[in-house]
Amino acid sequence: PDLSLVVACLGLYVAAAAQVRSGAETALAIAHRAFTQPIVAMANRALLVAGDLKLGRQNWRETLAHLQALERQVERLSRENQLLTSELLALRQANAVLAAYPSLQAQAILASVVSRDVLGSHTLVLDRGRRHGVERDAAVLAADGVLGRVDLVWEDASRVQLLSHPAAAAAAQVVGVEGEALLVGGERPRLEGFPPYTTVPPQAPVLTTGSEGIYPPGLPLGISGEARNEALFTVVPVTLVARPEKAVSVLVIPRSRRAP
Repeated sequence: PDLSLVVACLGLYVAAAAQVRSGAETALAIAHRAFTQPIVAMANRALLVAGDLKLGRQNWRETLAHLQALERQVERLSRENQLLTSELLALRQANAVLAAYPSLQAQAILASVVSRDVLGSHTLVLDRGRRHGVERDAAVLAADGVLGRVDLVWEDASRVQLLSHPAAAAAAQVVGVEGEALLVGGERPRLEGFPPYTTVPPQAPVLTTGSEGIYPPGLPLGISGEARNEALFTVVPVTLVARPEKAVSVLVIPRSRRAP
């Protein structure tokens, strides 16, 4: 009986609440809204959080992809910068070597060094060969002096035997000293052929004479050191002035192009 009474009262309350209005709403609508609003708000917040998480993952992926693209771009720009630096160095050396020998420009072939073995075989390889007019025994010059001569020629490349090669030689003179000597290559280049007790000042320029038929006269070979007497000759150590390890652009002077 008590339970029946409670159910009956609850039914009457609900019915009455459905009829009672607060403004434009019934009491039942107000009660429903009061009950459901927190649930709806929580659900909406959960959806927003889920959206933020999804957007965050998406932004993270986009950011990572953007960073990877930037890394690839930086690598590409670094390679391009290295190439531009090499090209700029070659251009500067080309201008310097041309400016160093204005009288030889009309006879010269401008070439680039593509490989080198300065300490082993004492050679350079150039990007100019027979097709470009390069000949065997052509003189090869850097801006600061003679590098050596061409000893091998291919169609599109050539090899230079450096003055530091053990078999290298050039007719030479020391500024301020009478007579001619022979510059002999090797690990310690030297002048041989001066008469005994010839006075050769140290730190004097050593130039080509051209009598061997390979190098034009008057080109820088090196700087003289302290002379010493050996047997019947005065021997003079020479420090070569051309730096093959730094050569990028060189001049090749074929003998057939030289003025008689």
